Amino acid sequence: MFDNIEARGIVLDTSLIKEYDKRLVILTENLGRITVFANGARRKNSPLTAISQKFVMGNFHIRPSSQNSYTLISADVAETFRDMSLDIEKMAYASYVSEVAGYFTQDGVPAGSELNLLYVSYKAILGDQLSLRLIKPVFECKLLDIEGLMSLEEVERVYKPRIISPSARYALEFVLSRKIAETYSFNVKDEIADELYDILSAFLKTQCDRHFKSLDILDTLL
Repeated sequence: MFDNIEARGIVLDTSLIKEYDKRLVILTENLGRITVFANGARRKNSPLTAISQKFVMGNFHIRPSSQNSYTLISADVAETFRDMSLDIEKMAYASYVSEVAGYFTQDGVPAGSELNLLYVSYKAILGDQLSLRLIKPVFECKLLDIEGLMSLEEVERVYKPRIISPSARYALEFVLSRKIAETYSFNVKDEIADELYDILSAFLKTQCDRHFKSLDILDTLL
């Protein structure tokens, strides 16, 4: 018999299985990206319904059910980010950062920094202080920095023959030099945000081989 485990995390994605169950992908602080089955979550009045939604953050009480998966027992919800679902554009960007965070993390590898970045990114998406178009490249830059994959020299090499403007370069240096909590504590003009969007889109393609489905939704909104 396995003992229950408590894991602080955010639900990255959900999918329906069987008649009443859901499969969750949760990014956790100590266990990394894990698969969790919420049995009966789709039943009427199930206590697991509210906590088996995308973007929910909290302490999840889970039990190992196999070598690579867990069963959800309960959760203490910290934030639901429910307002994300009221704006299709914000929800699309939140889905994108969730999908990318899931790609660069893995089961069994602690992901405290990635989890914190995802949290402040959700806050930035909902905050309206920054344009959503700026949040995407800033998130990509900081995540790749956390993963040890980001350097300005390599970005410049990939971006050639185009030249990175001084303002865009300063913005990248700012993001790389700040703590995760300060990642979004600046703003730039729209043309610099567009340049950063192009720069990081090009660089990210050199660091992964995945087509992110949420980008298809974003493309229809841009």
